[in-house]
Amino acid sequence: MFRPDFRAAGFALPVAVFALVVVGLLVTGGFYVARQESRIGVATEKGTTAFYIAERGVNEVLESWNASTMGQLDVQESTMRTAATEEGRYRVTVTKLSDWLYFLNSQGTVTRGGQMLNGATRTVGTLAKIRTIDMRPPAALTTVGGLAVGGSSQVVGYDSAPEGWDGVCDAGRTEDAPGILIDDTGEISSQGAKFELLGDPPVSVNPTLNSDELLSFGDFPWNELVAMATVKLPPGATVTQTQPDSVSIGGHWICTTGQWDNWGDPLNPGAACGNHFPVIYAQGNARIQSGDYGQGILLVEGDLQLTGGYSFFGPVVVKGTVSTTGTGAHFFGGLIAANVQLETTTVLGDALVQYSSCTVTRALLNNAALAIARPLAQRSWVDMTNVTN
Repeated sequence: MFRPDFRAAGFALPVAVFALVVVGLLVTGGFYVARQESRIGVATEKGTTAFYIAERGVNEVLESWNASTMGQLDVQESTMRTAATEEGRYRVTVTKLSDWLYFLNSQGTVTRGGQMLNGATRTVGTLAKIRTIDMRPPAALTTVGGLAVGGSSQVVGYDSAPEGWDGVCDAGRTEDAPGILIDDTGEISSQGAKFELLGDPPVSVNPTLNSDELLSFGDFPWNELVAMATVKLPPGATVTQTQPDSVSIGGHWICTTGQWDNWGDPLNPGAACGNHFPVIYAQGNARIQSGDYGQGILLVEGDLQLTGGYSFFGPVVVKGTVSTTGTGAHFFGGLIAANVQLETTTVLGDALVQYSSCTVTRALLNNAALAIARPLAQRSWVDMTNVTN
């Protein structure tokens, strides 16, 4: 008689259950791996977005760089800029390391995507250097061709800050220069014995010096420099008055920089126009007949004549000759007479030409048209996301 083997038939059920368990594990594992991959992908995407937001912060701060505001920061002092973007927001902390070097710490945060997808943060650090036109005079008075000095005039190459500028100039950072730099000392003539030539040395000679060299300012030729002028004088102009001008807005005095005769306020560096250093361009010969004062960068296409004791603070570059008579003029910074026509520059009367590196530096750094901040050419960037204090 036939008897079925129930033990053999019962083996299939455990195998089927085991197979279902294995398949379940595989499916669960697949879903888990897929979800992890999805999370990693989203996290990577959001992290990259946060990185680009941080970089955007650096770029926008550099593009909107305010030379006057940033220049007033003390060394190691910081200021912050924040803004929102389509994907999130950035916070950029700008720290002044020196007159020419700044560190930008930019944190980008993703705010778009809902509670589960926002909050990614990346931080980048960038070293930026102020790039400006290189027009630091090599001496108190630099010229080629003839030079006549006399009267009670003074040409002083010993570095000095103007009176009242102690709070804006570093007394420990001085750099003496020659009183006069010329291509041939035989071209210097003198009248009388009261004039003074002082400096380190009083007179320096460079036989290769020429007009073209004196009209080149780093990567900027003369034509590009005058194109940046904010004040333009017509050919043959006579200036009889310059004065600072400001208005009160909301209880604060604001310098009205749009006035052609507002050449800053060098006698009051802490006033509203104390940081106003315009680029002034005389499109031909110019005459200043005034006892006033001004500051900035003065560029003259032709010859410059000064009477009345006018005082100017900042670099002065003249394509032609300079002549001072009577009470003369007072230059604080540096004077360059390129003397394209090779005539004679005269410094007579009670004129003073005083070399001042601080005056030149302030004129360059406080001029938004000239001073821009750009990342260092090499090794300017670092990812600071995982840096902790």
